[in-house]
Amino acid sequence: MPKNSPVASVADLKGKRVALNKGSNVHFLLVRALEHAGLKLGDVEPAYLAPADARAAFERGSVDAWVIWDPYLAAGQRATEARTLTDGAGLVSNYQFYLATRSLVAAHPDLVRVVLDEIAAADAWAAAHPREVVALLAPRIGLPDDVVAAAVSRLAYGAVPLDAAVVDNQQAIADTFHAIGLFPKAFTVRDAVWNPPS
Repeated sequence: MPKNSPVASVADLKGKRVALNKGSNVHFLLVRALEHAGLKLGDVEPAYLAPADARAAFERGSVDAWVIWDPYLAAGQRATEARTLTDGAGLVSNYQFYLATRSLVAAHPDLVRVVLDEIAAADAWAAAHPREVVALLAPRIGLPDDVVAAAVSRLAYGAVPLDAAVVDNQQAIADTFHAIGLFPKAFTVRDAVWNPPS
């Protein structure tokens, strides 16, 4: 929220214009945060904007709130001294995924295991060397070191094959997006999951 906004809670967003990236993890976060506050998505006016456009709209006051992820969150906080109404804690579980074609994983499950092992090693290094991660990332993404450091401090590391809990979580997101009309038809997430051979 803008630092001087009278909005003090998620419930106060009723009737307000909220910027977000359509179909993203923050779309689900907004739905869940509104539900937790006793509201529905229809109680706010979504403004579906890409992060750069959403930030510009937020800074000029043409939206009342902005739902966003790092490093855009860290950059927006630094530039605007914005207040956070809520975050995903207790509302959503955010995951990142590596995608591959079915034909690749079927033909080369050993390669998938090698990639997962390499990612796990890189993650272990990154978790133990946050300053080096900032030095590597900041020039590549074009954000100041302190912004990237704030984002890196909130990262979770670790790459493993999907388990039932993660698949169930993704199914809940898919079902929610179908219920609000974002997905035209329901589908089963489990059908897209790679099951490593035993």
